[in-house]
Amino acid sequence: MIATRILTLLFALLIAVPMARAGDYAFRDILGFSPDGKYFAFEEYGVQDGSGFPYSNIFVIDVATDSWADGTPIRRRIDDEATPLSQARGEARAKADPILKKLAVEPRGLLVVSNPATELSADPYEVRFRLNAFFNMPERAWNLRLTPITVPEPAAACDNLGPVKGLKLELTSPEGETRVIAQDKSIPESRFCPRDYAISDVVVFTPESGETTIAVLLSLFRQGFEGPDRRFIAVTTRVPDR
Repeated sequence: MIATRILTLLFALLIAVPMARAGDYAFRDILGFSPDGKYFAFEEYGVQDGSGFPYSNIFVIDVATDSWADGTPIRRRIDDEATPLSQARGEARAKADPILKKLAVEPRGLLVVSNPATELSADPYEVRFRLNAFFNMPERAWNLRLTPITVPEPAAACDNLGPVKGLKLELTSPEGETRVIAQDKSIPESRFCPRDYAISDVVVFTPESGETTIAVLLSLFRQGFEGPDRRFIAVTTRVPDR
């Protein structure tokens, strides 16, 4: 009896090991800004764990309100595991194109921070960066700090999915002035039981006149069907041109 139980446990562990590595890690594509920096757009895409269904979600952010622009996000999932991911992405983009064209969102901006999921040496919670690439006239660094925080449990649906976390995001100017650009009091339904976060990308854009837009892409980690899943959320803010 004991030997049978041990063999059963070992079999379960052998099955569990590959499944733990089979989570759905979304990728992202930065689509750009409007000419005045008032809108920022990006795409997240991948293949769902469990079902194998390809998906693409396109988000357009209204920087003034740090919220989704009208008509977005655009979400496309094809419920057929044999369908290539490129088809889901193409259909989402075709639906989003009229909105992107109306707002004149194009590949504008400078990628000043990028920490892919494969990068192990970067600090997932804090980065330092400059707003431009003119190293012959270097400016002092900006600092961005992410802090996972405890918030009320959003729903019974999160039971047994690990501790649920909100976030606090602080931006410090070169002069040492710190302000909170995002802080959760509760978990939005769209996040579905987040367990952790990480700074993925920082993109900046300075229009011909007006303030500089800073867009921060955060990786959001949550428990998926076959392992940890990653999605993206964006936080945007504007700072005076220097």
